[in-house]
Amino acid sequence: MIDIHTHVLPDLDDGPRDLPETTQLLRNAYENGTRTIVATPHVLNRLDFNRNMIILKNFNQTRRHIEVEIPGLKMLAGSEIYFQPRLADLLQFEAATLNGTGKYMLVEFPLIDIPKSFDRELKDLRKEGVTPVIAHPERNALVLKRPAIVGKMIEEGALIQMNAGSITGHFGRTVKKMAQNLLKRGWVHVIASDAHGLVHRGPDLQEALEIASDEIGVAAARRLVMENPQTIIEGLPWTGAKTLCSIAGGTR
Repeated sequence: MIDIHTHVLPDLDDGPRDLPETTQLLRNAYENGTRTIVATPHVLNRLDFNRNMIILKNFNQTRRHIEVEIPGLKMLAGSEIYFQPRLADLLQFEAATLNGTGKYMLVEFPLIDIPKSFDRELKDLRKEGVTPVIAHPERNALVLKRPAIVGKMIEEGALIQMNAGSITGHFGRTVKKMAQNLLKRGWVHVIASDAHGLVHRGPDLQEALEIASDEIGVAAARRLVMENPQTIIEGLPWTGAKTLCSIAGGTR
């Protein structure tokens, strides 16, 4: 499996505190079937040259260590960018997009609301040839009231990344029901762990895959943790978002 959203770099955000903790976390991911993992530390303010270099330096040091400790696990770099004006300006930095391809950006909205300017920002990214990947909208308070907003995001060309913990019930019954709702509508393109540690938001995708398989079938669920994330990390063109939205019945 391929995990495109994790906080696994040591002492960089609210993920592991040190390299031994990172190693333990990544070993757990590997033992549960993950073979490629993208490190996506938070970018809560503007991404600049210094922050970009800090992320890449930390990543390269961690990757060299993991290549020895867990040789079967492939690590890639990226970031999770908190929604802000002029997202397209950040494309000059390697860490701004997943695996540095310049093609897919992981974007996080506030958990309590969706900014009114979100559609304009998504359009601007699409004009630059970048596909926004929206992190865990199923946890957003406004989406929980108005799930059709997710359909609007897809219509604007965004992909939807759901957290494994949302479908397993880690974030509560309401979020789990929304996760099931979005899966059944065809409004989920990727399941990722959003791992922060072994106890809180662990790196295991296997349980989420099994539950999603019960909801939408084994083949469709496997695409969310294998084929679709593979397309993203390779920076290949995405052709399925509009089809999924139309199958789901638009934004009704």
